[in-house]
Formats: sequence, C-alpha cells, structure tokens
Amino acid sequence: MAEQNTQVSQQQAQQEAMRKMLSFQMIYMMVSLVMLFIVASPSLRTYIGMGMNRVFVPLLGFNYMYPLISLIFTGLILGIITSVPRYFFTDWVKMGQIQERSRALSKAITEAYRNNQRDRLQKLQKIRMDMALDQQVISMNTLKPFMVLTVFTFLIFAWLYVFVGEIPYRVVAFPWDFNVNIQLAHAWIFPYWIIMYALVSLVVGYFITMVMKLVDFTYKIRELEKKTQTVD
Repeated sequence: MAEQNTQVSQQQAQQEAMRKMLSFQMIYMMVSLVMLFIVASPSLRTYIGMGMNRVFVPLLGFNYMYPLISLIFTGLILGIITSVPRYFFTDWVKMGQIQERSRALSKAITEAYRNNQRDRLQKLQKIRMDMALDQQVISMNTLKPFMVLTVFTFLIFAWLYVFVGEIPYRVVAFPWDFNVNIQLAHAWIFPYWIIMYALVSLVVGYFITMVMKLVDFTYKIRELEKKTQTVD
C-alpha cells in the first residue's frame, strides 16, 4: 500500500513538472515568435531601432567614430548579461550527476540487450524516462532567464541593424580584412557585423561561465573540506 502511494505521488509530481515545462515552452515560443516577427518586419525593426539609436549611439556607438569597437562592446555586454543569469539558474551539480547516471545507464542497457534480459531492460527504460524528465526540468530552469534576455537580444539586433545603416562611411577594418564595406560585406548569408557581434558574445559568454564555474566550485570544495576536517 505504501509503495503504491509512493508511485502515485511520483506520477503526480512528474505530471505537474510536465505541465509546467509545457506551459513554459509555449510562453517562450510565443515570445520568440513575436520577436522574430518584429525583426523580420522592416518597418517595426527600423522604428524600434531608430528609437534605441538615439540612446545607444552616444553610449555604445561612440557617435559612429569606432563602429568595430561598438560591435565588440555590444557583444561583450550581451555575453556578460546572458552568461551570468544562466549560470545561477543552472543546477550544475545535478546536471553532472544526471550525465554520470546517463552514461552508467546506457552501459547497463547495452549489457541487458546483449544478455537478452527483458525484465531488467524494461526497468532500465523506465529509469531512462524518469531521467529524461529530470533533464528537461533542468533545461527549463536554465532557459527561464532567457525569457527576458531573448527580448533584449532581439532589441539589440534591431539597434545594430539601424546603427550600421546610419554609419556615414562604409569602409571599416576588421581583424580578417582591413578593407570591408560594413554595410554590404557578407560571409555566406551573414553580414560581417553580425558575425563579429555574435563571435564576441559567444566567446565572452563561454569564458565568463568557465571562470564562474572555477571560482564557485573551488569555493564549494574548500567549504566541504573544512566541514570534513571539523567532523574528523
């Protein structure tokens, strides 16, 4: 009886977690679609970008004097703003535990297949489904701050689009080419200014996440060692 109650409670908790996750995914998708519509609409994109241009040109645009530095600074700020909330909303310890369990579970499932252990295989598949739900919950928690950050990212893109179009000159020196038409030059389908902005944002975000991990986990390990020494 107690075991049945425990199973019912677990199923209810899983269903509740699934409902929350689906609701969050729907809201996030709607926000993303609205932002994509704004960016894809030339009139809306220009209208929003022009409004932001009046504010950001003196702050990050340097009055069109150093467009490459403006792109680097904008990518730097976006990388910091996106990486810090993501770090604190991610349960890195639980994520590592799930990854280790997943590797062990995959190995056990492979052995069960080889030995034709059907009962064990069914139990392992049930465990895998539970772990998949846990992974989805962690992903949902990680994406929570991106609800706001997605809006901010699209707004920055709208501003950069207007900013680049308003630069009174066209030829700018990039690290890989010293004679680039910033308004027309493309690599594949992406303009050079988008590539520069995205590269800086990704590199800075990755670097900040690694540094925060190093500092945070070093502190946690030292605190754990102090507690262990105290107990001894």
